[in-house]
This record gives sequence, C-alpha cells and structure tokens, in this order.
Amino acid sequence: MKKMLLGGAVMLGLLALATGPRFVGERHAAAAGKPNKAKKGISPDAEAALRKMADYLASLQSFRVRSAAKDEVVLKSGQKIDLPSLSETTVQRPNKLRSEQVGAKGGLAFWYDGTSMTLECMSNATYTTKPAPPTIDGAIDQARKVFGIEAPGADLLYSQPYDILTEQVTGGQLIGHEYIDGESVTHLAFQGEEVDWQIWIKDGKEPLPVWFSIITKTMKSQPEFEVHLSNWETKATISAAVFAFKAPPNGTSVDTFPKTCSPPATAEN
Repeated sequence: MKKMLLGGAVMLGLLALATGPRFVGERHAAAAGKPNKAKKGISPDAEAALRKMADYLASLQSFRVRSAAKDEVVLKSGQKIDLPSLSETTVQRPNKLRSEQVGAKGGLAFWYDGTSMTLECMSNATYTTKPAPPTIDGAIDQARKVFGIEAPGADLLYSQPYDILTEQVTGGQLIGHEYIDGESVTHLAFQGEEVDWQIWIKDGKEPLPVWFSIITKTMKSQPEFEVHLSNWETKATISAAVFAFKAPPNGTSVDTFPKTCSPPATAEN
C-alpha cells in the first residue's frame, strides 16, 4: 500500500475515487502477482487476523456493501476540512464492478462490465467510457491510469487483498477487541513506508472489514482517509444489468475525466 494524498478528494465508495495520483498502480499490480507470504514485522496474531479477513473477502464471489467515507482535505492555509460521502459498491468476481455515490448532487458513478469501464459525473451527466482489462484487479489499475484517479479503499476489492494491503508494511500489531455498531471487532494497526493504516474486522464466521483508515506520512499535514463499511450482502444475487452502463438522457460523452468533478484548487499539493 502506497498513498500520496492530494486532498480535495471526491469519494466513490470503496473505490473512493479522487483526481490525482494516490497509490502507484504499477506497484499494486506487481504485488498482486507475488506469492502470498507473511510479512516481516507483523505480529503473529495480527498476521492471522488480517489473513483470515483477506482470504474471506477473496472467497466472496458476489457482494454489496455500503461505505461512508471521509477524506481530510488540507487547505493552503493549513486548515483541515473533512469531506464526507456515502456510496454503494457491488462486486461480482472475476470481472464486474459498480460503485456510485448515494444522494450526492455532484457525485460520481463507476461501471465495469468485464470489457469496458465508465466514469460518470452525475452533476452534469458527462461520462467517459474506455476499454477495460478482463479482471477487477486489472480494471482498478487501468482506471488509475486512464482516468487519472485513485482508489485508497479498493485494496479490499483485489483478488489477493492481503498482498496489496501489506505491500509496503514494515510492522503490524493487534490492538485489541472493541465494539462498532454493537458488534465485536478486532482492531489491527500497521506501519508502512509511506502510510500508516488501521482496520477493524468483524469477529466470528464472517471476518468482514467494518472500518478502514489511512494516514499519509509523506505530507507534513499527514491527512487521513477513513471509510465505515456496513450493510454487507455476502451472497447477493446480482443481475448483469447492474453492471451495464446506460447513458443518461441528454448525457455528454467526453474524452477525459469530467473536470467539474475535480477537487478544489485550494487543496494542498
């Protein structure tokens, strides 16, 4: 995991799409192809808990999840502003993904159907459609390159999430057992070369992530991104039509990312 947070992000569910580079897609792609080995510096109990969650996520063939994200924007004045968003993400492995903001007037929506991917700026009905690789892993990496956007929450959607999450981890530990939304969770914390991150995992037979936070250390202000995951449907029956993009009435196809959905120019660079 490597993150260079620019601030002023426009959130889109687990994809948490934002203009500008956040992670390096090439390194993510490389990590996904590596053997699933334990990382040095991670305590055995943290290793076991993280791997259990990652393996369970990878085993889900289709699911839906709601995500309430908050991205911390750092203005040139040094003031920190929180930008919240609420989104829904639907996944069908190996090659279908949809994520869109809920109730966001100027929100974003993303469709991937196995052959093409579309990003729409719902505030003005502009959209961009591009060819896409045959897997979700490839589509996420390609979206970073083609649309110039990033996805800090998408680490959880890869086919091998353990490898992606621990790509640059230098240490990890189990903090304890806590309660979120009335359910017992395991709290893990990890240190990395460029980011520190924490994750809270539901205890029991369904070790689902319920909270995920990332702090970028490469910036003086150390901004934070966090997402609360809820309403998991782990055996969702999903129609193929869910992943098929239909152009909105009076919509306009554009060649590049919709500029009106870009982050504020006052955000720290």
